[in-house]
Amino acid sequence: ASKRTFLERFNERFGHLPLRAIRLRHADSYVAWRQESEVANASINRELSCLRHFFEWAVDREFIDRNPLARIKRMQEQEWAGPRPTDEVVEGVFGKLDPRFLPVFVLIRETGARRGEVLGLQHWQIDRERRVVTFAKRTKNGKNTIAPLTDRALQAIDSVPVLPGCPYVFYNPETGTRWCDARKPWLAARKAAGYPWLRVRDLRPAFGIEASEDGVPMHFIQSVFGHGSVAVTERYYAKFRPNGAASAVRQAIEAARKSKTLAQGLAQEEKIEGGA
Repeated sequence: ASKRTFLERFNERFGHLPLRAIRLRHADSYVAWRQESEVANASINRELSCLRHFFEWAVDREFIDRNPLARIKRMQEQEWAGPRPTDEVVEGVFGKLDPRFLPVFVLIRETGARRGEVLGLQHWQIDRERRVVTFAKRTKNGKNTIAPLTDRALQAIDSVPVLPGCPYVFYNPETGTRWCDARKPWLAARKAAGYPWLRVRDLRPAFGIEASEDGVPMHFIQSVFGHGSVAVTERYYAKFRPNGAASAVRQAIEAARKSKTLAQGLAQEEKIEGGA
């Protein structure tokens, strides 16, 4: 859902009140209302974040004196639950996809991007020399983020011929413009593959988990995902690398010992040659 949708939903609930009359208790009431509809805490947090920024904007414009949602607390979000999307699972679904949409989902998996970002991807966002793709204003603070392009990601991009006059990388050959949605092909593919639980959104955290388990520093993952802080990234992905620090220390010690042994060997050789 868009920010406009969030604001319209809040207006539906409290639009009868003047802006200055909104209090923290109204936000609490809004949360309870959303929970009655069985909305996930992560979704509620996104809505509250949008509302908080809206009220900050209202304070800056002097429509109100203070932000009534400034002290609101985030809901506890559920951690990774259910089966992990292993390579076997993902490739199984990919194998059942409509070939026209396969490159879209491959790029989602290889970059950790969101579906909308890939569907709206334009050629100017791709830097082949640096092998990166720029997603414009992905973060909440309006900053661009840059994701790496693996060999498979580039292959997915190159598999779709450039359409003259069309700025989009992935397009509907019948309309000559971008795909509006790719939900139905994914639902059909996951059902045919026998993994009806696999969501497109699962590909994004799977990317972060793989990067974390491979030892990629958290601040690099943060940069690619566009998280506001390393703490946010660590909350989601640090647990998948419980031995990361120990492994790094071990590797450093072993490298130092190897270097020391090599230096001692060279010194011994020089001593022998000098005596000769």
